[in-house]
Amino acid sequence: MKIIKNMSSARTIKHVLAHQAAKYFLRAILVEGNLKNSNQRFRSLFIGNSQFVKYLLKRMYQGQPDILKRWRVWIPSIKKLVIHNSAAADLCVAVLPRKLEKTFKGHYTYKGTELVQQVIPTTGEWEDIRKKFSSKKRRIANHFEEKFGLGYRISTDDKDFRFFYTHMFLPLLTKRYGELAEIESLEEMREFFQKGFLLFVTKDGQDLAGNLCLVEDNVLMLRRAGVLDGDESYVEAGAQTALYYFGLKYANEQGLHAADAMMSASFLNDGVYVTKKEWGAVVSPSDDFNTWVYLFNLGSADKLAQFYDQNPFIAQTDSGLKGLLGAPTDASSTPEALEPLLRQYRSEGLTSFIVHTPAGIIEVS
Repeated sequence: MKIIKNMSSARTIKHVLAHQAAKYFLRAILVEGNLKNSNQRFRSLFIGNSQFVKYLLKRMYQGQPDILKRWRVWIPSIKKLVIHNSAAADLCVAVLPRKLEKTFKGHYTYKGTELVQQVIPTTGEWEDIRKKFSSKKRRIANHFEEKFGLGYRISTDDKDFRFFYTHMFLPLLTKRYGELAEIESLEEMREFFQKGFLLFVTKDGQDLAGNLCLVEDNVLMLRRAGVLDGDESYVEAGAQTALYYFGLKYANEQGLHAADAMMSASFLNDGVYVTKKEWGAVVSPSDDFNTWVYLFNLGSADKLAQFYDQNPFIAQTDSGLKGLLGAPTDASSTPEALEPLLRQYRSEGLTSFIVHTPAGIIEVS
């Protein structure tokens, strides 16, 4: 018994020490590999104990990059590490507490948030709302219910909630995000359900998809979505599209002034972000993690143009949100030539774009 007790105490001490160390030391990893859709070799230094780092690593490289070094860095030494060792990487990405802003102000190239918020206005006539949809979504929304044979129902039944959590929410989340999935427990989600309701998409009496919703300050919160068994065939048949359509219809019919589509990754080509934008969402920064994502551009102009071409990031500046884009060819170095690229990424809430080209940087509205 004494040995077991001592082992338990040792684990407790180790946990406390690890928690205290996290206040002063952050994970750092130096990697190199080919950027996606490119033969460009690119070296990156990532600093921070954040899912954002894992997400960016996964999306920016072809396969697994080579890990050159992995260590823990003392927070006060980060500035020196980045500024005086610029040749070590083409880009440094540091996810740091906001309280350190004064330390890094004037040294980073850009900053942003780990996630962005997207809110869809729902006031006025239904036709006014439809006008803000993308042309693709407007076509889908024409005679939507008759075209797809879908309807919706509202439920506050706890049995329905447990079915939604087990057979819709969990399967979709785990299939889509795998090890990156951050899963709330049944009880954590029940707290929100007890304040709100479920909106189910139905077909022939069967629930195909669901959204956990609640109303706060005259805004419909589309908090968590799920699809039956995480089955992509239901997604392709329009079930997930229907969650947005019926959610917006419900908010409009109830006289609510907006539907909060919640958070998305802060990249202009992220699939979730794009879907919400197509429904007319306005983008704004998120304060969820009380961190800043700092980007330090350290490499050549052509390498950075390749990076931002594949990873168009949403940066926060003194004059609002700006899209960071890349145009890897010299032929795209004029505002006129860039217009097709800009049109692809324009979104309400963005004030302008900063475009990286091999010849330098162009800022366009």
